[in-house]
Amino acid sequence: MKSGIRIKLVKEFNEKPLIYLYMKKFPFVLATAFTFLISCDEKKDENINSTGLLNQEEIEEIAEEEASQFAGFESNETLKNWLEFYKNAQTPLNLSNFTLKPNRKLELKEGHIKANYEPGFDSTYEPFLIYNPSKTMYLDIDSYNWFLDKEGVAQFDADSEINLVNINDKTVSRIAFYGPSSWVDDAFWMSDSVFVLLENNYENLPSLQVYNLKKKMISTYNYSDSTRNRIPTKYLKKRLADKGIKLTP
Repeated sequence: MKSGIRIKLVKEFNEKPLIYLYMKKFPFVLATAFTFLISCDEKKDENINSTGLLNQEEIEEIAEEEASQFAGFESNETLKNWLEFYKNAQTPLNLSNFTLKPNRKLELKEGHIKANYEPGFDSTYEPFLIYNPSKTMYLDIDSYNWFLDKEGVAQFDADSEINLVNINDKTVSRIAFYGPSSWVDDAFWMSDSVFVLLENNYENLPSLQVYNLKKKMISTYNYSDSTRNRIPTKYLKKRLADKGIKLTP
């Protein structure tokens, strides 16, 4: 990288939110910022950056990363469908309004759901399991949150738990827990060890939670537009209905 470009890039990263370069010159920066979480896997583990800011070495790694490596992030169908659902005419929901917050350490806890290799697993949830590319792990964002009553209609618990199932190790780990005011709408994998949770809440201020299992860290991108209206319905319910689950009118 030429010296002048490097200095300018470092200066802009230090002075602007992470999304700034995405908007200005590099349409792949949000994706490559997530790529950074993956590209560091081979480096010696370091303390999680409590400020959420990138240092110069990290900036250069992002800038020099092949843009095509994760060019599919913006075209991910799960992400596109989610963004489209929460659009409104006054304040369209788009990636430019998501801002990086301080990173957090990932702590795995014992899960409270049945894995699909265990006796007693309800096959109703099989179509909703979200597998990583190698099929060695999957996310279960549903089985703790809702069940079908005698009439086959989905009934929702007040709380929800997100679980990571490692098929090879035969482990079930809770990675997140939500009260009634917030939830996970959907999720997708960026690699075998990095995945994204798509969250929302009753204030209609969504967030992206990027989990890196190898680095054991979570990067949060919060929506920064406080003018959005409360939501009349949830993407979560649309996702279930699209797969044939009956819902209470």
